[in-house]
Amino acid sequence: MAKDYYEVLGVGKGASIDDIKRAYRDLALKYHPDRNKDPGAEEKFKEINEAYAVLSDPEKRKQYDAFGPEGFSQRYSPDDIFRGFDFESVFNDIFGNMGGFGGDIFENIFGFSPKGGYDAGNDILARASITLEEAAHGTSRLISVRHSKMCEHCNGTGHEPGSRVVKCDMCNGTGSVRQTRRTPFGIMQTVSTCPKCRGSGKLYEKACRVCNGAGRVQKEDKIEVRIPPGIENGTRLRVKGMGDYGADRTGDLYVEVAIEENDRFERNGNDVYVTQKVPLHIMILGGEIEAPTLEGSKKIRVEEGTQNGTKVTMKGAGMPSFRSGKRGDEIITLVADIPQHISKEQKELIRKFADIDSEKKKHWFM
Repeated sequence: MAKDYYEVLGVGKGASIDDIKRAYRDLALKYHPDRNKDPGAEEKFKEINEAYAVLSDPEKRKQYDAFGPEGFSQRYSPDDIFRGFDFESVFNDIFGNMGGFGGDIFENIFGFSPKGGYDAGNDILARASITLEEAAHGTSRLISVRHSKMCEHCNGTGHEPGSRVVKCDMCNGTGSVRQTRRTPFGIMQTVSTCPKCRGSGKLYEKACRVCNGAGRVQKEDKIEVRIPPGIENGTRLRVKGMGDYGADRTGDLYVEVAIEENDRFERNGNDVYVTQKVPLHIMILGGEIEAPTLEGSKKIRVEEGTQNGTKVTMKGAGMPSFRSGKRGDEIITLVADIPQHISKEQKELIRKFADIDSEKKKHWFM
């Protein structure tokens, strides 16, 4: 079962960022592996940091609140959660540069480092505009994306094929660097992955002539993105692996969908609202009219003596739910279409109607 990050930090869903930071600080101090040797403390420390990485990021928190723990865990991997989360800077900010809480701790517990040794590509954001009708039925868009891709000439290594291998001058070929720090808990010595050779202990004599040693090149691609029925304005769709290239993980493409304003329909959740003019004689005598729907025009019955502003509900004629597919309703407001210009004969008939109506009302009060 997916974790409830609010419960992990012991805060409510309406907690401010300051409340979240205070809760995180207290729990991180309590369960930090260098202070707490109890069984399960390390796992608890991991949960605390995972929760804080999500709830301290406005966009991730918004997605978490929208999809819930289960939905969020299906969309976000641990890599996604910790992307952009600078563990060392976070601790220095909260604990005032106490030291001893660096990226090496993060790497030992989580299995990778967000800095130096872990090469993750950036996510990319693109936008697509669609009509309300397209949102109702689903559609697709061809998105033009400029992103970094693995250099095919060097296969992402950054060196010329056949280039001579040399020992890394930063780690002296060991693949790791050692650091000693003075902390409130004593002298701490940590070993972390060498950021220059990324743990391999070796470098290459010649950089790739195509990518100049970067291991990646900039390219523009056309990507077809399927937009599912019932999507809501501002929803972001994730296209995995179509962001910037990274040797350890390529970023994702997020497509934010904007739904254009519609001059006929107004959407509220999965329901749609429309105002329909009805000829005056049909409002009085009753009859059938053509009403617009998201599936095209459909006939509806107008009862005799319908009053101006009467609402008619067409069940299941609204928007499909983005998650369940169940359709909402269409609510039609009927308004009398009073003609601005009428013939002499029509005027005579209306006067006759008015005279009869007045005579009828006299008898009501006698």
